[in-house]
Amino acid sequence: MTLSIETEGPNKDEIEFWNGPQGQNWVKQNDLTDLMYDPFGESVLEGVALKPGERVLDVGCGCGKTTGKLAELVGSKGHVTALDLSVPMLDVARTRTNSNAKHVEFVAGDAEIFEFEPESYDVMFSQFGLMFFHNLDAAFLNLFRALKPNGRLAFVSWRLPDLNPWLILPFEAVREFVPDMPKPNPDVVSSPFALAPKERVEKLLGDAGFVDVKLEVFDCPTRMGQGNLDDCMEFVADFSNPVATALRRSDPSLAYTILRSVRSALAPYHTGDTLELPGSAWIVSARRP
Repeated sequence: MTLSIETEGPNKDEIEFWNGPQGQNWVKQNDLTDLMYDPFGESVLEGVALKPGERVLDVGCGCGKTTGKLAELVGSKGHVTALDLSVPMLDVARTRTNSNAKHVEFVAGDAEIFEFEPESYDVMFSQFGLMFFHNLDAAFLNLFRALKPNGRLAFVSWRLPDLNPWLILPFEAVREFVPDMPKPNPDVVSSPFALAPKERVEKLLGDAGFVDVKLEVFDCPTRMGQGNLDDCMEFVADFSNPVATALRRSDPSLAYTILRSVRSALAPYHTGDTLELPGSAWIVSARRP
């Protein structure tokens, strides 16, 4: 079955973005993106303690690494729904997941407005997939309604920008060349840092009806790329949204200058086989009563 999604609704800009060049970039770099994100997702999985037979929703499943892990943990008697806005990434997810895994379903959709069956999931999981909603209140309420009583919500989201130089340093390196590029900001809708303020997360989840809300700090080095500095820069050029956006908006001469600026900013963090920069996230858990 061919997946598709309409570019409409409150998150139409995100749908367009992740089905366009940046979605293709992440498809190209999915193995190295997994290398960067795996420690964060593994920490969430350890805390949620999935049981065989449970029904799980993977929100913002991307290229499907987390979906495969979830499917293994719930077993053939469980079920995993993998939901994402990006059709190119979902296509990769379907390919890399065991084709015989009948208990895994891939869906192209927007979790903020998707019409889930009420009280249908035991667990909702997300690895950096819940920050980009246009209306966070509506999104968390929609997810809450789809959880069974005593169902668990478990996700990871970035903390404040200053604690995450893996994103801020590339942004600062391109900012002088693209002065109208907005600075990463927790107060901007659909920002990677929209769930950075602890009090905001607690209020969002509480207002939606969740209880037992807990946020735990998870600090972990982010590994950007693999190999020599040139190899790592190829990853950064595709993966880092500020860099990729700046390059798409530049002629070849300016693009060369931008890459040299980013390379200079990141070179001190090259360890010999990767770029290693500090990263800091919240591991969030909550329950529907």
